[in-house]
Amino acid sequence: MFSAGLSSAAAQEDAALSVSTTAHYVVVPELDRVEVEFGYAFDNPSETVAFPGFFESIPTDAIEVAATDGRGELLLGPTDESDGFRTWLIAFRAPLDPGDSVDVTISWVIEGGPALPGPIVEAGAAAFDVYVPGPVGANWSPPIIEVPDGFTAVNPVTVSAPYEIAPARFIHLEAFSMAMTSLPPEVSVLDWETGSPWAVGVVDRADAIVSSLDSWFGPRVDQLEVVREFPTDDHAAVSEAHVALTSDDAEVIDHQLAHAWLVDVTGVDEWFIEGLAAAFAGDTPSPAGPADVVPVVVNEIGAAGVRAVVDALRADAITYPGVSPELQPLPADWRTILDYLEGVGGADDLEALFRAGVVDDDEIVSLDRRAAARVDYDALEFRAGGWTLPPYLRLAMASWDFDAFSEAQGAVSDALVRRDALVGWADSLELTPRDDAKNLFETAVTDMAEVNALLDEQEAALGAFDEAERLVNGDRGLLAGIGLLGHDADGDLGALRSAWDDGRYDIVEHDGHELAELVEGAVGDGTIRLLAPAVGLIGLWQVFRWLRRRFEKPEAADTAVA
Repeated sequence: MFSAGLSSAAAQEDAALSVSTTAHYVVVPELDRVEVEFGYAFDNPSETVAFPGFFESIPTDAIEVAATDGRGELLLGPTDESDGFRTWLIAFRAPLDPGDSVDVTISWVIEGGPALPGPIVEAGAAAFDVYVPGPVGANWSPPIIEVPDGFTAVNPVTVSAPYEIAPARFIHLEAFSMAMTSLPPEVSVLDWETGSPWAVGVVDRADAIVSSLDSWFGPRVDQLEVVREFPTDDHAAVSEAHVALTSDDAEVIDHQLAHAWLVDVTGVDEWFIEGLAAAFAGDTPSPAGPADVVPVVVNEIGAAGVRAVVDALRADAITYPGVSPELQPLPADWRTILDYLEGVGGADDLEALFRAGVVDDDEIVSLDRRAAARVDYDALEFRAGGWTLPPYLRLAMASWDFDAFSEAQGAVSDALVRRDALVGWADSLELTPRDDAKNLFETAVTDMAEVNALLDEQEAALGAFDEAERLVNGDRGLLAGIGLLGHDADGDLGALRSAWDDGRYDIVEHDGHELAELVEGAVGDGTIRLLAPAVGLIGLWQVFRWLRRRFEKPEAADTAVA
């Protein structure tokens, strides 16, 4: 911010000069310069203090600095510099006594040049900052700016308070073409002058630029206006529909266009977006710092990896995804970015890189705990095979809540152990392993209770089927075969298989036990079936003998009498 000051070498605290100020700027584009005059009308209202001079601050890039009081030049000299301003001491020709007045003019020049950001003055445009002279409380007038005929202001110059800096931007209408040059997709270029090398360069590279931007960051669907602009701070002129380019350099153009493609990726740490833009343009991130790691990672994961990460950031998708869309619980800070780069982008172990260039010392412990948790998580994920880990476990990892993860992982591991044991048991019985616990496992939001309840049902059903299958397919013997006459044990076993395939575990358990009991009782039933006819024959024989004896006795008696 511009500042101005008045000083008395004798007694600053006892009195102050009264001053009115003016500011006059003259744009001279044919000389690539702006000529500035600050005017001061001083009155000394003090009754006792004489003032030898005053202080004024002007930009450090000002040249040809001079001062005059109308009778000749005044002595002046620089004192110190701060925040882009140099303070000058201007001495009055003679001390300004009480009741006296004097008019002073300070003149200086802004000279245009290729350096950016900074003032620019050339045939088609002028851009510089306007400062108000004088101290707080001065009776100052709004600045007067003169430009040659044909120039028009790009934005109004307004100064509403002392020390406020107002940007002045002017273009020459004859050198400024309003014609749009089409770039895919619906991108347009607006330049100061027709056929300028800048516009031609952008248009010539348009197809390649847009194609690369789309592959890195996803296609734009809205119209984008690319305008050659005056110097701006960083990327302040980048918006969803407009990007102001301040350089002819291809890297700078590519860098700012990358920002335009990423403008809708909100809530992300700025260093990451800056790093992506720098990586795309092939230049160095500015400012240096965490952004320096991004080009290193991009070199590993390529455009496809970058696109996957940017898509995830736009969707705010969870960094440990499941079977259905879920939102990321953490903001898109370095933790989320690290998870995305590894989990979505496909980068290998980035912890060392983040430790060295991104993470503060007090955050190292979080990386240590993540490293330990990732070992356990990766092991569980491997053992789960085609099953996605449950939400409450993934949410703990995505939230970097490693206490919650440690507490929950045991039950998840136990459920997987049970699942694998039941799969092996079913295989041994030539049953198709059931996968209906998968959905419960992959959608469990608090615990494994529902999963374990279903596994209990499967375990009970397999136990009943195992027993029935062993008895039905075992060596039954003659008596068992006779006892099972009229029963279709093999058909009943097949029905149990069908019930298992349908997930009717209660039927498998109940009917399996009944079939086992039937086969186990078949020997007794066969024995009864085998002995019953013999017992009947013996009974008939006994009856026959009794009848025979009864009818044979009278005949014997008759013979004796004769």
